[in-house]
Amino acid sequence: MFLLSNEYSHLTKLMDVSELRQRVISQNLANVNTPGYQRLDVVFEEELARQIRSGETATPGLQPKVLVEEGLPPRADGNTVDVDREIGQLNKNAMLFQTYSQLLSSQFDLMRRAIR
Repeated sequence: MFLLSNEYSHLTKLMDVSELRQRVISQNLANVNTPGYQRLDVVFEEELARQIRSGETATPGLQPKVLVEEGLPPRADGNTVDVDREIGQLNKNAMLFQTYSQLLSSQFDLMRRAIR
């Protein structure tokens, strides 16, 4: 049962991060014409993967970070948002959220079957 609760914790956290990423991508798109605006990104999955590989099971202190993405070429007005890239990230994020929710649903189904 511990394994299931750990998977549940990771999946719910990943869903929360997807929701945050959705808001950040929407903010990037809303500022596509704002001179000097720097594209923001959410960083989380790499640190979670590192913790899992190292054998750490509890992630309550692990929080996503919203950071300015460095190294992107600015346009003439200094803005670093690329609409095509944002739309691609939006689609990827939506698919990830759907995958996380399906996996979570499968976990609940497994628990229901175990209870019966």
